Amino acid sequence: MPHRILLATDGSETSWRALHEAIRFAMPDDVVRVVSVIDDPFVHYQSAFASHIDLEAVRDGMVSESQRTLSDTYKTLHDEGIQADTRAIDLRAWGGTIADAIVREAERWHADLLVLGTHGRKGVRRLLMGSVAEEVLRQTHRPVMLVTGPAPSPQSSDAAASVTDKG
Repeated sequence: MPHRILLATDGSETSWRALHEAIRFAMPDDVVRVVSVIDDPFVHYQSAFASHIDLEAVRDGMVSESQRTLSDTYKTLHDEGIQADTRAIDLRAWGGTIADAIVREAERWHADLLVLGTHGRKGVRRLLMGSVAEEVLRQTHRPVMLVTGPAPSPQSSDAAASVTDKG
């Protein structure tokens, strides 16, 4: 019986890693639905930045980037011989959070598995930015595969420190 795999993507490196894990996991008859959620910058930034930034232009850029990401992801899946479709979810129309939209689409589409990347933020960064993956895990009753990004290497932090010291 074919499975329905919902892959959430935001175009990040971690999302591309999640795509490749979904490819490794998918069987020949499975279908992968790729979703990209377009957040509404007006909800988060209107009061603070409205006079300094054209938030409509920011939103247009987000829509364009989402379409590029969906197109590239679809092509990758198609090239691997995997049945796929894509869906952009605009929070202006759907409301709620990114995690809400992912969970609602998984329910609506009857996904058997959700696949998404997690950025692995900790401490203050996690507190300020939140965790879509964690929110999805809390809300859904469907299986979830979380894919992490590469662990930072000790060498890369040493290199950054030495560049700063030379500055």
